[in-house]
Amino acid sequence: MCGIAGFLGPFDLPRLKAMTDAIAHRGPDDAGTEVIKATESGQNAGLGHRRLSIIDLAGGHQPMWSYDRSVAIVFNGEIYNYRSLRSEIEAGGGRFQTNSDTEVIVEGWRIWGERILPRLGGMFAFALWDTRTREWILARDRHGIKPLYYAVPSSGTLVFASEIRPLLPFLGQTGIELKALYEFLLYGWSAGPQSIFQRVQQLLPGHVLRVRADRASAPGTPVAFARRNPSQPIRSHAAWVTAVRDGLDRAVASHLVADVPIGVNLSGGLDSSAVVASMIRQIDPGRIDSFTVGFGRDDDETPHAALMAKHAGIRHHTRNVPQESIARDFKRIIGIIEEPIAHPVLQTTYEAARLAREKVKVVLIGEGADELFLGYPQYRVLTSPFRYLPAARKRDMYLAICCVMPTKRAIERMLSPRFLDRDLLDSVAGRFDPYFTASGFDRGAQEFELDFPLVANQLMRIDKLTMAHGLEARVPFLDNELVDLALSIPVASRVDHGRSKIVLRDAMEGRLPQASFTARRQAREEPKLSCPISKVSCTKVHYRTWCHARPLAAEAG
Repeated sequence: MCGIAGFLGPFDLPRLKAMTDAIAHRGPDDAGTEVIKATESGQNAGLGHRRLSIIDLAGGHQPMWSYDRSVAIVFNGEIYNYRSLRSEIEAGGGRFQTNSDTEVIVEGWRIWGERILPRLGGMFAFALWDTRTREWILARDRHGIKPLYYAVPSSGTLVFASEIRPLLPFLGQTGIELKALYEFLLYGWSAGPQSIFQRVQQLLPGHVLRVRADRASAPGTPVAFARRNPSQPIRSHAAWVTAVRDGLDRAVASHLVADVPIGVNLSGGLDSSAVVASMIRQIDPGRIDSFTVGFGRDDDETPHAALMAKHAGIRHHTRNVPQESIARDFKRIIGIIEEPIAHPVLQTTYEAARLAREKVKVVLIGEGADELFLGYPQYRVLTSPFRYLPAARKRDMYLAICCVMPTKRAIERMLSPRFLDRDLLDSVAGRFDPYFTASGFDRGAQEFELDFPLVANQLMRIDKLTMAHGLEARVPFLDNELVDLALSIPVASRVDHGRSKIVLRDAMEGRLPQASFTARRQAREEPKLSCPISKVSCTKVHYRTWCHARPLAAEAG
C-alpha cells in the first residue's frame, strides 16, 4: 500500500519530489523517484512513489523495473493472487528479481500486455511506463478500492497521483467543476470521472488509460478491462449459504497475505464480525488485534464490538473519543478527503484509523457486504409490495432513501446565479436513470450501488482517511470471486420485507454471538459507530468549504 505520482512532459526531478512529498503520509517507510527521457523533444517521464511496506519488506522498493528494464511501475495496492500469477508468468518466460506482488504486474505486462489486467485479484492503482512504446499505462482495480487521479496541464502533457493535491500546482488557478458540485448536492458524493476541481479527472474502476509520449494531443478515452460476472448456476438456498460461507473464508484467507501483522476494524455488527469469524479460522486468535471507537453516546456500538471480540478470543482495543475533538479535527478531515462527501462517519473512520495504526499497518474491514447482500434500507424497494410499482416511482423511492436527496428545485434555490446551469443540473439529475429500467430494475439498482455510492461515498473515504495515518484497509467482501458469487444469488435469498442480508446471516449462524445479528444497524444516512454528526451538517460544511476551490489549490502549491 502506497502513494504514487508521476508525469509526462517537460518537468524535472524537483517537481516530481514535490509531488511525492505531498502524499508522504501514504508511504512513510520508503520513497523513490526517477525521471526518464521520454522523447527527443524534451518530454520526460517521471515515476514517483511513497511506500508503506507490507509485502517483501526488503525487496519491494519502487519505481520497480522489469529485469530487462523495458517496463517500470509505480504501484499502490495489493495483489492477493500474485503467487499463482507468478508461476504462470514464469512458465511463459517471465523472470523475477524480488518476492513482491509489484513485480508480478511488471513482468505480467511485459509478457502478456493488457491480458494481465483482468487476471489481477486485489486492490490497485498503478502506472506503468513502457519504454518499448514510450507510453504510460494507468489502471485501477475493478471495484475502485484504490483511487487514481490525472490531469492534462497542457497539450502533450500528463500528471497523475493517488490524490488530487500533487496535481494542483501544475494547473495554476483552478475552479469548481459544476457537474461534480451538482452531483454532490443531489446525491452527497461526486461520481466521476470528473472531480470537484476543473481539469482533474479520476480514472473509473476497472479502466485503463494509455498515453503515448509521441502524440501531442490530449489522452484518449479510458477503456474498461474488467466487469463483474455474476454467472453462478442456480442453487438452493442452503447451497447458497454454504457457498457464501466458503467464499468469504477464501476471500479473507487471500487478504491475510502480508509480511506484517494484520488487525481488523470491529463494530460488532454482522459484517465486521463475519470477517473476524473467518480470520480466527486461519490465524491464532491471540495474534489478532481489533479496533473500535466510540463517542460516549447511548447508541454506541462499542459494547457489541467488545462482546464479539470476547467471543472470538482476540485482543480488543477501544477508544472513546471526546466530542470536542470533532470540531478540532473536522476541518483537517475535509482537507484529507479532498472531494466533498456528505458521509456521517468521517470522524469515526479517521479516529479508528488513528487507533489501529498504533498497533498494526493493515486492517481488514467489512465494507461491501451491504451492497452485495442487500443490507441497506433502500433495497426493500426490491421486495413486495414495492416491486410492483412503476419503475419511475421505485427509482424515486430508491434514490430518496439511498442518497437522502433534496429536490432539484431546492438545489436551484440554494445556488447563486453564477453557479446555476439548469440544463446541466437536469442532466445530472437524470444521469442514473438508465440503471432503473422496468425490465432490469433489480440488477440495475445493485449495479448503481456498486458503481457509484460504494466507490465515491465509501471507498474514497476509507482510502484517504486510513492512508492519512499510513494504514492499509483491506476489503475482503470485494474479492472478485465473492462479488460475482453474491450477485448471482436471487434477491429473495438476500432481502425480503422484514429481513436483510438473509443468506449472509444464515451463513454466519453458529459462528457469531446472537448480539451480532440483533445489534442495531444504522442506515447510511445515520451515524455509524455513533459519530454525532448528521448528514445535513456534513452537507452544509462541505458546501461552504467547496464553493471555493482556490484556498486548497493555493495551499497545495
